[in-house]
Amino acid sequence: MAVHPRAPNSDDLRDKRRAAWAGVVLNAPLAFLKIIVGVSAQSQALVADGVHSLSDLASDAAVIWALGHSHRPPDADHPFGHGRFETLATLAIAVMLAFAAAGILFDAGARIFDPPATAPAMTALWVAGLSIALKEGLYHYTKAVARRTGSVMMAANAWHHRSDAASSVVALVGIGAASFGWHIADALGAAVIALMLARVAWVYGRPAVQELADTTPPGDLSQPIGAALMSTPGIRDAHDLRLRHMGGAVQADVHVTLDPAMTLSEAHRLCEAARASVLTQVPEVTEIIIHPEPEGHADGPAAYDTALRPELQRIVQDCLSGIVPSRLVRHLRLDYRDDGVIAVVELSEAPVDGAQTRVALRLSAHEGDLAEIRLLWTSSS
Repeated sequence: MAVHPRAPNSDDLRDKRRAAWAGVVLNAPLAFLKIIVGVSAQSQALVADGVHSLSDLASDAAVIWALGHSHRPPDADHPFGHGRFETLATLAIAVMLAFAAAGILFDAGARIFDPPATAPAMTALWVAGLSIALKEGLYHYTKAVARRTGSVMMAANAWHHRSDAASSVVALVGIGAASFGWHIADALGAAVIALMLARVAWVYGRPAVQELADTTPPGDLSQPIGAALMSTPGIRDAHDLRLRHMGGAVQADVHVTLDPAMTLSEAHRLCEAARASVLTQVPEVTEIIIHPEPEGHADGPAAYDTALRPELQRIVQDCLSGIVPSRLVRHLRLDYRDDGVIAVVELSEAPVDGAQTRVALRLSAHEGDLAEIRLLWTSSS
């Protein structure tokens, strides 16, 4: 079943809770009924089916626990949100299924080599039929909720219900065959149920582990995310996109290149506009962090090896000393280029004649990353 994650809301939470509690209300009596009747009717397949229903009950409890945590907003301890509580619950369901499968398979193997002398009672057949009807209905209800809310956890729980219905079918066949004299059929049915449980555990446990390990989510979202970013005027390129699952949603971070001469405030505005475009056009993504870079100077020495402002500012002050009074300096802007840093000094009025040439000569005596000092001022005329 394809599930397309999207951001949760209060209606989603209500629907998922209803589906989980419906599972609890149905699975609790059904599990004990199958185990009690299975034991009294001497049907290992029905007992195995009852254990499967108990694991369904445990998974419903795990879902309810996760729903109580996963929809909380980010806080100091969980700055990225609580979405992975759903992932933990999905993994817990898979682990419970795997352990149940191993136990049932071990017991079924012993009975295959030493089959019972009597067939199960017919009451086991009727209970298996009842289980098929009830669990198939619960599967369709939970599956519909999973599709509507985009919850992988609910999808796993839905298939847990479907696997229980399927195991009841196997139990029904095994019990029926045993009643016609093929006594080993009941144990074979239990073994088949165990293998079904193991497969479901793998199908949902593996993606949960991948998500917890920050594996790239399945499905290619890079193209729509890239298109949304490039639709923002001023974004020249987007690269180094990284994606990860967070519960039922996707989070991303990306680098974008901008005009090197752009002011910091404009770069910030463009990044916020690009972020809004992605969140609007790609609903699977609930958060994206955008790292701006100057075009042509993002990966060279200007980005990693050049001196920072305190050191460069000292050189600028030394070069201006005695030539440009400090009272005239309004602002120092540093432009990091791969061939050196350009320092632009904004003055409140024009300096003395020849100041630019004298500053350049003084700079030539310095060794370091500062390549040029430009003096700028606004004419009063």
